[in-house]
Amino acid sequence: MKTFTITAILSFFICFNSYSQCIKGNCYKGHGTFQWENGDMYIGSWVNGLPNGQGKFIWDNGDNYTGAFNAGKLSGKGTYKWETGNNYNGIWSENKMNGRGTYYWAKEGASYDGFFQDDKIVNIETDDSQDVPEGKD
Repeated sequence: MKTFTITAILSFFICFNSYSQCIKGNCYKGHGTFQWENGDMYIGSWVNGLPNGQGKFIWDNGDNYTGAFNAGKLSGKGTYKWETGNNYNGIWSENKMNGRGTYYWAKEGASYDGFFQDDKIVNIETDDSQDVPEGKD
């Protein structure tokens, strides 16, 4: 009886202090939904216990990402929407905007379509038909 009581108390303590869990499907290898203690949630494909393939990650603060994951990181084509209304739709690598994409600033109503590297805009001129202005003689 004493062992049962200790086990029951420990189970109660663990359940209410740690509720990160797979709430649907297979969150190791397959398709499943996992919710962390802080309220963050991932719905999608899993490989070796990490998000891998297509899925959606929803942060407790209102941000969300829908797209490709590789070994638990944003990687490939995807759309990240911040709770502010800003969003980026394009290529990701190692959790950063890397490659071609479009960033939209909601407050300003402005957007940029082009290249990004390590979450920063890269200014690349691709039109080589423009002449360089020459000085007057």
